[in-house]
Amino acid sequence: RPGDGKEPDSIAYVQCAGSRDETLGVPYCSRICCMYAIKQAMLLSGALPLADITIYYMDIRTFGKGYEQFYQNAQAMGIEFVKGKVARIHEDDAHNPIVRVELVDEGRIVERQHDLVVLSVGMVPAFNPQATYGVPPAVDDGFVAQPFASLSPCLTPRRGIFATGTAVGPMDIVDSIVMAGAAAAETAAYLHARQAAAPSAPRRELAHA
Repeated sequence: RPGDGKEPDSIAYVQCAGSRDETLGVPYCSRICCMYAIKQAMLLSGALPLADITIYYMDIRTFGKGYEQFYQNAQAMGIEFVKGKVARIHEDDAHNPIVRVELVDEGRIVERQHDLVVLSVGMVPAFNPQATYGVPPAVDDGFVAQPFASLSPCLTPRRGIFATGTAVGPMDIVDSIVMAGAAAAETAAYLHARQAAAPSAPRRELAHA
C-alpha cells in the first residue's frame, strides 16, 4: 500500500465516492466506476489470491453488453459485494483504515477494518466549456450542453462545434467510440452543407504545351 509498502491482505473499494450526492454538487451517476472497480478487483484477486476484496456499493450498474456476466464472474471469484452507504473512513492506531458503513439490507451500521481502501470517485468536467469554446454548459452537471440530444447528442448550441465522449458527460470507452463516429458524420454533413452553400469560385482554363 502507498503509505508503508505493506502488501494488503484486505482491500476495500468504496463506490460513489463524491458522486450521486447533491450536497457535493455531483448528483449524477458517473457510469464507469462500477465496471472499473470490478475489473480492478478481479485483477487484484488474481495477483493476490489470499487477499479479501470487498466492494461497498449503493447500486451496481452493469448496463453494457456482457457487463452483468462480468459482475457475476467477480462474485464467483469470491469478491464480496456489500450494499451500503459508507459514511466515514478513519484509521486505527496501526494506521489501518476503518470503514464505517450503513448496511442497507440489514438496517444497521458497522465498522470494518481493511489494509487498503480504494475510492471510486465521481467524474466531473475537466474544463468550463463556456470559457474554453464558447459553448454553454448543462445546468445540472456542468458538462457540454446537449439541447438537441433526441436529434443528435453531438450537436451543441454553437453552430459548427460538435461534442463527443466525456465532454458531454460520464461515458465508457465503447460509448465514446460510438459517439465519436456520430460526431464525425455530423461534421462531414456540416462541411458538405457549407461547401454547397458557398458561391462557386470562377474556373480558369489552363493549357499546357
